Amino acid sequence: MDDHLKEAVFLDGPRNKGQIRADAWEYDERMEELAKLAASHSETFDRMGISARMSLGYYQNDKANAAAHGRDVTKEGK
Repeated sequence: MDDHLKEAVFLDGPRNKGQIRADAWEYDERMEELAKLAASHSETFDRMGISARMSLGYYQNDKANAAAHGRDVTKEGK
């Protein structure tokens, strides 16, 4: 069933989910600070709640996707 849905064609053309995610990504100073904390003080980051850690993971995945699609992911590029 999944394969059939992936091949579905919409009336206005095929969907590029990666590009849609890249277009929706926005620079977030709080997430950038959290990423710095994770890199510099991993023991503190590991004690944080699961929501913050998951949010950072999603943010970093979306940021990498945006960069792969040609977006400027620096603060100046927002």
